[in-house]
Amino acid sequence: MKVALISDIHSNIFALNAVYADLNKEGIDFILVAGDLIGYYYWPKEVVKLLRNDNRVICIRGNHENILLETLLSKEKAEFYRKKYGSGYDVCHESLSGDDIRWLTALPEYKQLNIDGCTFYMSHGSFQDTNDYLYPDASFERIKQNYSDSNVTIFGHTHYPFIHVHENKIMINPGSVGQPRDIGGLASYAIIDTKNFTTRFKHIAFDHSEIIKTAKSKDTQLEYLWKIMNR
Repeated sequence: MKVALISDIHSNIFALNAVYADLNKEGIDFILVAGDLIGYYYWPKEVVKLLRNDNRVICIRGNHENILLETLLSKEKAEFYRKKYGSGYDVCHESLSGDDIRWLTALPEYKQLNIDGCTFYMSHGSFQDTNDYLYPDASFERIKQNYSDSNVTIFGHTHYPFIHVHENKIMINPGSVGQPRDIGGLASYAIIDTKNFTTRFKHIAFDHSEIIKTAKSKDTQLEYLWKIMNR
């Protein structure tokens, strides 16, 4: 079976639609989503609807799902995160239904599953913390400490893709769909074939003109939100 690994969509429906077009060409059987469906950008409703209506999708929650809950419970937290990340959470409050929000915030922090005899462990940050960053240049000892007992260990959070192999096990970060930090404007994801453990990274171009336009309008002070698209 062909399993797609995606992460860090961040309410970017343009990137997700581009990736989905490629997933359908690839004939993907399962889509594993390593958290951060929302945050930063402005199309959470469209992202959540697409993923919730696809029975191939298995999601966990990331730090931005946790932040969404914080912003709903505290005006002070909402203001803090608005200054840090922009108005994306305000759009979540306005556009997501109560059922959408309950679904997002009830997603598990990690997931273990077996697909076609291949075992997967999926978390957003690291074993230590959802907010913990495991970068590609981490030491071997640190990477080794974060291997699970499964055949494939999946992390997200950094927005940088990488793969590491140790003792016939794979650790992989598929990179970011919605805010790639390795190559701006190219959504990153990975595919694993459970029959032979072939693993491929893919970078898919998406139209980011509307993202740049909307970010400049809604979050003028946060230039990072649009400059990252042309990095």
